[in-house]
Amino acid sequence: MMSAMGSLFIGIVGSLLLLISVFAFSQRNWKGGPLWLLVGVGFIAPLAY
Repeated sequence: MMSAMGSLFIGIVGSLLLLISVFAFSQRNWKGGPLWLLVGVGFIAPLAY
């Protein structure tokens, strides 16, 4: 079971990475957007389980 602090940290990091990827998409950076999204998922998935 995860601690509240851990899930808060994952939530903050996850939303930051999501914002970065949305920003990359808005700059027409079609490689950077999905890359940041994948980095985010790859980073959060091991922490969430």
